[in-house]
Amino acid sequence: MSLISEDFLKEKQKYEKIAQFTERHHWVPQFYLRYFVTNKNDAQVFMYRPGSRATLVGVANIATKKELYTFEECDGGGKTRVMEGVFSEHEGTVAPVIDKILEEEVLPENEIDRSHIAAFVSILRVRGPSFTDWLKNMEIEHLKLLQQIKAEHPDSLKKEFKEAGITFPSDEEFEEMRNFMRDPKRFTIEMKGGKGHYFKQAMELGEGLYNILMLEKSWHLLVAPQKRHFITSDNPVVIQELHDCPPHLAGGFLNGTVLLTISPKYCLAFRRVPLQYPKITLNREDVNHINKSIANAARRQLYSHLDSKDFAILCNKYLSGNESKVSIKRLAKFALYYMSSGKHQFKESDTLKNSSSAFKH
Repeated sequence: MSLISEDFLKEKQKYEKIAQFTERHHWVPQFYLRYFVTNKNDAQVFMYRPGSRATLVGVANIATKKELYTFEECDGGGKTRVMEGVFSEHEGTVAPVIDKILEEEVLPENEIDRSHIAAFVSILRVRGPSFTDWLKNMEIEHLKLLQQIKAEHPDSLKKEFKEAGITFPSDEEFEEMRNFMRDPKRFTIEMKGGKGHYFKQAMELGEGLYNILMLEKSWHLLVAPQKRHFITSDNPVVIQELHDCPPHLAGGFLNGTVLLTISPKYCLAFRRVPLQYPKITLNREDVNHINKSIANAARRQLYSHLDSKDFAILCNKYLSGNESKVSIKRLAKFALYYMSSGKHQFKESDTLKNSSSAFKH
């Protein structure tokens, strides 16, 4: 299954009609946020922000931006909201599947329902501004790294400058340029525009994430114990990874543990290494650990059905706003690994702290 049907452009008019009156686009769907409302008759959640008290806010007013999914037509035919229509239709399809999980407390077994869940989690991971900013920052950091690499090869660098029509009056000035390129703190790179480019890139990556969830992951339903509750955020799909092994092995959908809370009581977990049971009731420390991961991955806000001092402390301590930050320097410490055979074995990042015996591998 493709996240977005290959022939959806043939149905463009239908999707445009769905979204024709919608200017405020939500990157976290309202139907999903309603699973965390204070009560069923009131579509409000408690919103937490660092340094502020919890505030009751309607789900229609959070994780939203005007014309977020409005793009220019490639053929110059004006603006289109077709993707907002696509997302809206898919949300209507997946909502009953999540409702059934919450009602029956079991994961779907049929391929169609699992496909809807996998598509929802994958799209939710990549459709928001956090992921777009991450893509931009990744590109910027790679450009900085490229400058550093070029600076270490003076002959080829001088040739490249010459081909660009740039010459240096003296070797000292050339060396000063090399030193400038070596130090990324001395210059900045700014990406302007590219809204459609990065969105297209995100959707393409999302399709790969969907395939991983369907083919490579073990699915689990985690249950919070009494008097403990899950939260969610404005960047709700969390990927836990180890920090002491190469990023291409530790992180991402493939080897990391993917989490999405779907209510204060339930959390979906997707793992490369299966847990002992499909459904597991956690202890207090397990829930705290997951909520900490959610706060770490949040963009600006946390959401809950409760006004809780514990959640306020969690927000102030762990919500840093660095969820889109990229550091190429992290790769340097693994240089020897990349040069070796790469046969080292690493334990998968754990959803929890293995404080529950059921989570022992």
